[in-house]
Amino acid sequence: MVGTEEYSISVIVPCYNEGKNIQKTIRTIESYLKEHFQIFEIIAVNDGSIDDTEAKLRALEEIGSLKIVSFASNRGKGFAVRQGVLSSRYEVVMFLDADLGIPIQELGKFLQEIKKGTDLVIASRFVPGLLVAEPVLWYRRLMEKIFRLLRMVVLGVYHVQDTQCGFKVFRRQLIESIFPLMQIERFAFDAELIFLAYKKGYSIKELPITLQNPANSSIRIVRDSLNMLGDLIKIRIYAGLGKYKKR
Repeated sequence: MVGTEEYSISVIVPCYNEGKNIQKTIRTIESYLKEHFQIFEIIAVNDGSIDDTEAKLRALEEIGSLKIVSFASNRGKGFAVRQGVLSSRYEVVMFLDADLGIPIQELGKFLQEIKKGTDLVIASRFVPGLLVAEPVLWYRRLMEKIFRLLRMVVLGVYHVQDTQCGFKVFRRQLIESIFPLMQIERFAFDAELIFLAYKKGYSIKELPITLQNPANSSIRIVRDSLNMLGDLIKIRIYAGLGKYKKR
């Protein structure tokens, strides 16, 4: 593993109705970071959960590295990640899903790419080397393929195979340049991030990962598919209207 003692890192964990597992998730992430980093923070963003997610997070406040950001109403994963990233402090920032569908232990090889100078390193299901610990549900696999095709056609970013894996690592410079401009609040925010990084000339690297594929998912196959298509069209329209120009 790359010598992580030379890095400080902020880890963003968006949470929506994750009360059942969120304490285990945070403790797993903290244990890994304590072993590999001297300086780190975990930012858990409660995106208007209606279960006991916030209470479970508050019960972990003895963890000094944990920062809790909470919103009363659900705005979407993109909104939650953006708020967490914009409140982060350190030079290297990442976000990953609260179900740990991609384990935090994958981080080492991502940091190796950051060390080489890559600006944005993203997990990918469509590059050689992917390991699948649990089979992908058929309708999720279908959604992934359809969205991938639509995203390439609508946004014109063909060289990035997978925008949607919830495990991305990036540099502070990219955050300051891109995140204040982002508009999309739900699942297609990943595509918006990649689109803007590509347009602004940042280097992007895809890496294969071990995919756990938890059976429980908050994705609604019809509604979310339509919403994601609508968001892709919005990204193209926003770009045409100049909404992504630096404020």
